Amino acid sequence: MTDLISVASDSLSVIPPEGECFLVPGSVGRDLLSLLSVRNGFYAFESALHVFPADDRDSQLQSLEPWNSAVGWRRTYGELDPGLFFFAEDLFGLQFGTDGEEVFSFNPETANVVRVSGSLAEWESLVLSDYSYMTGHSLAHEWQVRNGEIPVGHRLIPRIPFVAGGPFSVENMVLVESWGAMKYWGDFARSVAEVPDGEQFRFDVSKVERIRCARDRSADAAQCLCLGPARDL
Repeated sequence: MTDLISVASDSLSVIPPEGECFLVPGSVGRDLLSLLSVRNGFYAFESALHVFPADDRDSQLQSLEPWNSAVGWRRTYGELDPGLFFFAEDLFGLQFGTDGEEVFSFNPETANVVRVSGSLAEWESLVLSDYSYMTGHSLAHEWQVRNGEIPVGHRLIPRIPFVAGGPFSVENMVLVESWGAMKYWGDFARSVAEVPDGEQFRFDVSKVERIRCARDRSADAAQCLCLGPARDL
């Protein structure tokens, strides 16, 4: 994982992960522990890729355990939760997770799961070989040129969802705290799944505006929920 680390930020946590408390099984779990032992959580590609730290006792950042908690944002997905262990996310909150032996992507808008690779090393190679596609880097760069840095703990989500034909453009992006974004998408994905075949799905764009972060300089007025595990609904 040295190639990915070479383009990553400093560690998000200064506390080394404890192997006996590590939550991920299998070969991917062992490789992830090795990665986080060198760089315990980080951002890369202008914050487009976010790898969660294994421990955040020294910070307010999200770490692996609360991020994967069944009583956190995941409960909003209900039966759509695939039961994977999520260790990273792209610019839009697409989750990278593992069953212990392989790596998968989890689309937050639809809850669809796609196999990405057979190992963490292969996942790293895919990210490095096409980081714009794998992380959303090009849009992250363009958005930050116009609006400033993406704050730690936040993602960009489409005002009009991609699954509903929303454009891949800066104008369609809204800055939202990661926890609140995933809770929003969980409710959205369940609503989509409940629509009978042949019926049209309708969604309320104003819901996104209500969780939009006030630090989004492109917003006329907004507020940020900035939810954490202890304050989760």
